[in-house]
Amino acid sequence: MTVPDPDLTQLRLIFNRYRHESGLTYERLAEASGISRQTLLNLASGKYHGDLGTWLRLSRVFNIDMDEMLAGVWNTPNGTTVRQRSG
Repeated sequence: MTVPDPDLTQLRLIFNRYRHESGLTYERLAEASGISRQTLLNLASGKYHGDLGTWLRLSRVFNIDMDEMLAGVWNTPNGTTVRQRSG
């Protein structure tokens, strides 16, 4: 099976969902994560997708496993999620 390309446009939606659920303002999230407020605003608007370090920090602040948090990038056009086989 060929691994499909992740839909990085979903990162904006993922970020906004977890920030909203956390109840953190951009300022508080910036303080807690060490990520600049401007970078967080760029994530929220989709201007920036972030790097591995950004998403690791966010998953720690949001208290969620990064794989679980980013699962939405693997959604297929028909709405199902691509699952990788383990083992």
